[in-house]
Amino acid sequence: MGRETELKLALAEHGWRAFSRHPLLRQAVTAPQTHTLRNLYFDTPDFRLREERAALRLRRVGRRWLQTVKCASAASAGLSSRPEWEQPFTGQFDFSQVDDAALRRLLEGLRDRGLLAQVFETNFERREWRFEAGDGELLLMADRGMIEAAGRRDSISELELELAGAPIEALLDHADTLVRTLPLRAESRSKAQRGYALIEDKPCQPVRATRSPVDPEGGAQDAFRAVALDCIQHYQANEVGALQSDAPEFIHQMRVALRRLRSALRLFAPALPEGMAADLALPLRALAGDLGELRDRDVLQSELLAPVITHDAADHLHALDGALHATRQQVRDRVQKALQDGRQARLMMALLRALHELPPDGESNLRTLAHKRLARAHARMVDACRHAADGDIGALHALRIDIKRLRYAIEFFAPLLGPRKTRRAIGALMQAQEDLGFLNDLSQAGPRLLAAAGDDPDLLAAVALIARHHLPRYRRIVGDAPKLLKRLSRMPLPR
Repeated sequence: MGRETELKLALAEHGWRAFSRHPLLRQAVTAPQTHTLRNLYFDTPDFRLREERAALRLRRVGRRWLQTVKCASAASAGLSSRPEWEQPFTGQFDFSQVDDAALRRLLEGLRDRGLLAQVFETNFERREWRFEAGDGELLLMADRGMIEAAGRRDSISELELELAGAPIEALLDHADTLVRTLPLRAESRSKAQRGYALIEDKPCQPVRATRSPVDPEGGAQDAFRAVALDCIQHYQANEVGALQSDAPEFIHQMRVALRRLRSALRLFAPALPEGMAADLALPLRALAGDLGELRDRDVLQSELLAPVITHDAADHLHALDGALHATRQQVRDRVQKALQDGRQARLMMALLRALHELPPDGESNLRTLAHKRLARAHARMVDACRHAADGDIGALHALRIDIKRLRYAIEFFAPLLGPRKTRRAIGALMQAQEDLGFLNDLSQAGPRLLAAAGDDPDLLAAVALIARHHLPRYRRIVGDAPKLLKRLSRMPLPR
């Protein structure tokens, strides 16, 4: 059995010329080799292999065919490591070299029952460079071609860095060199995953954050690494949808993932190397800022304007909606470029390197850290409640941020806490965050609505109509604020 450790980077089509002239290529130990590869992927009619997180592929290289079996692994920021078994193909599937007994039995059983059939194929040209690194080599592969499945096609335009005896540091170093100047994006999906997506032809669905991956018996740095990788996966699971779809929820979930990661950096900062949290905070904030304006405009149209149009289909409301949509499209175009111009890849590489360079946990105590950080976040929220007692909108916005940070802290440390009290605390914080978030949405919307309306009296009338529609809820939240502040101030921390 071999183990394939690789980093996959999607390259924008306009970036191939710059890649072909990249100085890194001159450091290769041999001239690049070029192959035209045809790859046939096999599975059962009900996709049993995919269900078992395995892949079976035949690859034609020149006149030879190779059989490869792979086990899937989670990819974060494009980096994956998975076992694989590769051997010459002699005309029928032979799984005798697969030393995972359960997987071998499964494959042999499917083969013997005649259930394995081709489900899709990929055809691409691969150029391969080899670099000396440490006591081994590093491979750089540039793939351009197509995935074909069920009569549908999707383009392949990506770079792969793969270890061939080289240390992981060499892979990260070479990746850093590439992402500095090329329009790259860390790609979490394998070609096989993309092939299955073509077969099913289903639109992407937004993905929400999952349960905390923290091991209660582990150390603080291990906990941070698990949380950070989980946030990266959450971000990337929604990125494909954001690139392919105009649905607002993808952008929202990407922002949530980045906010959670920024919160994790603050939360675990005492257990991390000095300066690590600060070094990563700036690029995280920049990427979140790119997404923020688009999310605000999505909220403006879908949550503030759309309900008003449902009750009143007046022409001036539709005219205002059209003006807002035009501006939103410009913002979306900027975000689309930002997601593919290299910034995302540079951030992901910085995160991967920081996580890889984390020292062993040593004496770090996760439970002690959790107790101190939860108490600190709770104290900040209680103090924010005191500052918001006079009903100042700015103070209520500040309180909302502290509520959100406490909620994320409880969610991250949930495996260490009592489940019933944890669910109760998270539910209360989510409701408070939603109500105060509505006040923030209104304050953000006002200047944008007035800018869209300009001096047009009809559009200004539409803005006034929106304000009147939401005024009752605004008054209710502001009126209930004293009770909310009292409840939050007295809310116990789950233990």
